[in-house]
Amino acid sequence: MTASTLQPAPMAAPHPLLLSVDLEEWFHARWATGYEKSRWRTPAAFFAEFYRSDGPRGDVVPAVEWLLECFAAEGVQTTFFILGEIAAWYPELVKKVAAAGHEIACHGLLHCDMSGYSRADFRRDLGQAKDRLEQLTGQPVTGFRAPNLVVQPWLADVLRESGFLYDSSVCPARAFRGKYADMSRCPQHPYRIGATVQEPGAGPLWELPLNSMPLLKIPAGTAIATRLFGLTWARFGLWWWRRTGPVHYYLHPYEIWTDRLPDDLRPWPRFMTRRRGPWMQDALRRILAAHRGRVLSCRDWLREAGG
Repeated sequence: MTASTLQPAPMAAPHPLLLSVDLEEWFHARWATGYEKSRWRTPAAFFAEFYRSDGPRGDVVPAVEWLLECFAAEGVQTTFFILGEIAAWYPELVKKVAAAGHEIACHGLLHCDMSGYSRADFRRDLGQAKDRLEQLTGQPVTGFRAPNLVVQPWLADVLRESGFLYDSSVCPARAFRGKYADMSRCPQHPYRIGATVQEPGAGPLWELPLNSMPLLKIPAGTAIATRLFGLTWARFGLWWWRRTGPVHYYLHPYEIWTDRLPDDLRPWPRFMTRRRGPWMQDALRRILAAHRGRVLSCRDWLREAGG
């Protein structure tokens, strides 16, 4: 027996954390707009009542700038799923995100449930949003995430027809308030898509799912769940699935900021907006530290996986 045989075998590189940001405003949250039970029918209705104007006031800008500084300090590049209307309101902000090296992906044109779209109308709006992002940044947009993670059976076909390489709209969680339909049995790790984004198959399109808590099937790979249930919830869910493959975590800029919200929030939106600002900033730093050296954008994971 030689000295070399006594040395432990080198550990394989840990599975990566895919990190993504849905670039939208706080009023795009489902309790506020974009859903049949939302408080305001559209952002325009919200602007008129709450801002007393016909447009946004820039709440998202300092939050995104904080995120860019945080990611730069950690040396990570992420994926920003950006709304087409955000790109119209804040073109310079979108360019700044792209210039920092982050992947630009598409979050649709408007932040509303896909169930309100016909296939033809969705494809039209998706193409408009994709073109707008590509013209602003000069880079191809190949990834998509559905607003509110609400999908239709024809989504996979439309994405293939529109030149996308991957989707990230699946969270293997129990159906809840019209979300996560037919997703509870989906894989927790990236897979090639079949007939729908919820079905594994052999097609060229990838699904990069967001993780849920084992057994409970409640979202875990999201800052929403982190704020609602605590940091231990998110860290356990990510740790559990990272033992067997890549994991995926996402957040919104408004979650790490403290924009002024309506004073008369009902119990549900008040619960959904808890622990924003410094608490979530610290939680994000802790999650990044726990995965240091293996945080990837969706684009970079696909390159690494040969997709």
